[in-house]
Amino acid sequence: MLSLLALSCPQCSAPLPRAARWRTVNCSYCGATITRGEETVERESFRAALRRANAAVAGGRVLTWREARYRVLAPLATGEHSEVLLAERLGALPERVTIKLARDSAANDVLAREAAVLQALQALSVSGAAYFTRRLPQPLGTGVAEGLGDGARQALVLRHPTGFWGSLQDVQQANPQGIDARHAVWIWRRMLEVLAFVHGAGWAHRDLSPAHALVHPRDHGVLVIGWSRARQAGSGSAHAADAARDLMQSAWTVRALLHGSGGDVAGEPGLGAHTPAPLAALLRQCSEDAAACQRLGAQGIEQSLSAASREAFGAPQFVHFDPAPRIGGA
Repeated sequence: MLSLLALSCPQCSAPLPRAARWRTVNCSYCGATITRGEETVERESFRAALRRANAAVAGGRVLTWREARYRVLAPLATGEHSEVLLAERLGALPERVTIKLARDSAANDVLAREAAVLQALQALSVSGAAYFTRRLPQPLGTGVAEGLGDGARQALVLRHPTGFWGSLQDVQQANPQGIDARHAVWIWRRMLEVLAFVHGAGWAHRDLSPAHALVHPRDHGVLVIGWSRARQAGSGSAHAADAARDLMQSAWTVRALLHGSGGDVAGEPGLGAHTPAPLAALLRQCSEDAAACQRLGAQGIEQSLSAASREAFGAPQFVHFDPAPRIGGA
């Protein structure tokens, strides 16, 4: 007797293509993502689990974006143009995301521009793109978000980067006496690595600041965010000026971390009381001399930073980073 095997969607019972026998497919009727396995799951059990996953969250804030529901887990920041939230998609395939909600109608264009920049950066095919595009914000899209009780608001939704503690502005505020200069070295180096890639592709950020860089304490990583003012200017004088501005702003960001949040923070940040002379000299040059930044470029500054670090601290070594040390060990 000939035995026939028919595969159907466990959510809507629609027939699935033959490819469902050996790979993951999407149901053409309800859009469910389906992977065939050896374990048999009763349809009613599957649907009951789906209903539980989509159930309302008691006492939680839930918003809707692109027909999916997201539970707000925590506020992350409030910027000039947007309110930033950490949220998790409800349903059978949960995913944590960062949602930037426009604060007013004027911010809609800002979010749209940032989304376009990030999509263009993710589409780069130049050397190093496979590595560095994973170290840039990854957009999922824009669209109207509803359900938070304050009407519909334009939203930019990003994949949420795991392991990041907060911004360098948060680090500065948590360290009134400034951070250890050894940490300033790797933080600046991570920023320069990303800038070298972005500048090489003809782009510039144009708005670097401590608030626009997230830090990963365990892996010594930095994620540059806030790309709404970025632009692509090719390789002419305009791009050279933009790139030099990025490099100067990166140096000022590191100076702010070394200066800390204590004392006169309204003026220009100093270099910290314990910053070694070679690092202090390089930071002063790169924060105040645009021509030097144009001449060296991100890669040249990184090479100078490696030399200054070796002169000040010797051979490189991994030093644990606590972004918010408790005073007196309390």
